Amino acid sequence: MSKRGDQTLYNQIVHSVVGHLRQSGFSKVKANCPEYTAPGKVKWDENDEGVVPDIVGEREGSVYVFEIETGKVLEPEAVKNRWHLLSVHARRFNGKFYLVTPENTADSLQELADKLDLRPEFLRLSGIA
Repeated sequence: MSKRGDQTLYNQIVHSVVGHLRQSGFSKVKANCPEYTAPGKVKWDENDEGVVPDIVGEREGSVYVFEIETGKVLEPEAVKNRWHLLSVHARRFNGKFYLVTPENTADSLQELADKLDLRPEFLRLSGIA
């Protein structure tokens, strides 16, 4: 998530997703939240500032990257670069890149991803506003 906007909602989603990943057999789950070990920065090269993913986890030797978006207004160019970098990183380690979002904002994020010509997987959360 590029900006933390609603920290309470963000934390709620982090805890929910981390719990789900651990129950689903993911290991080395890290989250960009004070209660967890933070993931390392992902960079294009050593000169790049890099970004810290919201959540990463490993399963069967593959790395999966999860980016939380709560439906706030997003800057298309900023998220395009971030999402593309995180997607490439996940694929580099035979994993997938997921956008995690409350179900009521998933359609608008899907439209934005389509406009940006990006193809993330979606983890749609119900019961979270």
